[in-house]
Amino acid sequence: MATGNRSVLVILDSRRVAERRGADLTVCAALDHFGVAWEVLDSGDYWSIARPHVSDRAAFLLAHDGAGAGLRPEQAAWIGEAVRAGAGLLSFDRDTGNWPDGIRELAPAASGSCTLRDIGFPEHRHPVTAGHAPGETVTLPGETTAVCFDPDGATVPARAGNGVPALVILQRGKGRCLFFAVGNTLYDDMVLGHTRGLDGLFWRGLAWVAVKPFPMRCIPPYVSARMDDCNGTYSSFRYVRCMNRHGVRPNLGLFLDELGPTDWDAAARLHRQGGADFSMHAFRDDLYKASPKWQPFQPLADKPDLSRGGTHVRFEGLGVDHASGRDLDDATVRANFARVDAAFARAGIRHSRVLNAHFGEIGLSSLPLFLERGWDLPCNNSVAGQLYGSQPVWRPRPYGLRAVNGRYGLVIDRLPQHPAFLSVGFSASHLGRTHMTSDVLSGHTPFLGEAAEVRMGDAIRRGVANVRVGLDSLAFGVIMTHEQRIHAIALPQWETIFDGIMAGLADLDPLPESREQISLVCRRLFGTRLSFAHAGPDGLLCEITGVADGPSPLTVWTDDGATLSARRTEIPAVNSFLRLTVPDSPARHA
Repeated sequence: MATGNRSVLVILDSRRVAERRGADLTVCAALDHFGVAWEVLDSGDYWSIARPHVSDRAAFLLAHDGAGAGLRPEQAAWIGEAVRAGAGLLSFDRDTGNWPDGIRELAPAASGSCTLRDIGFPEHRHPVTAGHAPGETVTLPGETTAVCFDPDGATVPARAGNGVPALVILQRGKGRCLFFAVGNTLYDDMVLGHTRGLDGLFWRGLAWVAVKPFPMRCIPPYVSARMDDCNGTYSSFRYVRCMNRHGVRPNLGLFLDELGPTDWDAAARLHRQGGADFSMHAFRDDLYKASPKWQPFQPLADKPDLSRGGTHVRFEGLGVDHASGRDLDDATVRANFARVDAAFARAGIRHSRVLNAHFGEIGLSSLPLFLERGWDLPCNNSVAGQLYGSQPVWRPRPYGLRAVNGRYGLVIDRLPQHPAFLSVGFSASHLGRTHMTSDVLSGHTPFLGEAAEVRMGDAIRRGVANVRVGLDSLAFGVIMTHEQRIHAIALPQWETIFDGIMAGLADLDPLPESREQISLVCRRLFGTRLSFAHAGPDGLLCEITGVADGPSPLTVWTDDGATLSARRTEIPAVNSFLRLTVPDSPARHA
């Protein structure tokens, strides 16, 4: 049971089948991803629950329409008293008029409903809406129904374009209450869905109303980078230096046969310095060189010309036939892995645990060979045994959200084909018409005539937007491009773009990190759960269950009445059960 006075009690009613099923995807999946200690009070359950088990919480969350109406009178009274004494309340229940006495008085007055198609943010920012620019408006792909809450005496941190409050915050006694006028439909992908820029309203809102200190086992605001199709460019990986200046250590997916001696020497230096981690991407894919529009910014003398000036282009992957999707024959697969081993050994480079396959295509017969080498963290948001353009309807955690272009944005889940592989990826590919939305340079450089000139401002804006969505999702940000596009521009132009992206993230307090380390931390968070959280005189007592093979973060939220602040504590490895006390965590409003 996820209990303690820093846990969240989620109120739902399983007798309302459709509403409860919606809350499973929009609310409960998010709480798991946020790493909150939470459990359920189900009004459909006939079993009685003792008062302390109900009322001794950091916050109460009404998960769906009608959730509050099903509460027993005594439970409603206990919750109302706990909120007035300092606990928080977050409501996705639009049916406040049918709440029982005890909690009905917590809700704002309401007068009818209206259609909501957008959410805008006023000039004065609130901690719940941090990360959104004053005056920003988010247009929803679908429309939904909002309750028209009376804003008198309330704080309204977000409104629809028609002026109707989208969020309403009230102080009730010592407790903070946050009401979503659109209910949980905001996180239904028929309206918007998770990982599309408004998740922060949920997790920041919960952290804001909850009694502090409030712990989460969430992903810190990591920012890293991933470069695909790498042969070093004309600069022999000098473009990585500006990333390293910001503390970002990218994953470089290598086209092994396309690197020359100068490239390999540079890669080895980067590896020794800890400036990047390296993965086998493919042996080669130089099909683009057959185009008369291909023109590198400048040549590198000792880079191999495998295509003979674009006349003999070829794609050669590791374990999959790119035309049929079938695995290559066993002898070829084993020989290909031996080639990879030899190339990395000659350079003195350790292959990353990150599995960065070209087109995300991972052969089924290759799986045991990957595991033998410890390459167990795919990053491409795709499954094994499938072509890139033929992805199945997978339902990966946390949200199983498949975009209209067939792509997944955030994936932190085991591969269906083998539980030893944990796929860890955030890609903005789900936000656009094509997957190239994830590439910050796509359409913005002269590569194959995509642009007449380098559009640095557009590239910066896309990079900032992509990373901000990742961090708003309480995930991580990845600055991604295909290296051929860097190959087509001047190094100072790339540096200006990367510097501009990082400058555009400054207000989010990003934590630059290596791409491999992000996957390792996500694996440890995925394998564990915050099962008990209780603040006492000695500090914040937490119990964590599961398995983590190394250190991982515990985030503790506090606030000063005007801003939310995160303090992160590194906890040790977990082997089934860990109890620890985090000292010196200042309390708030309880």
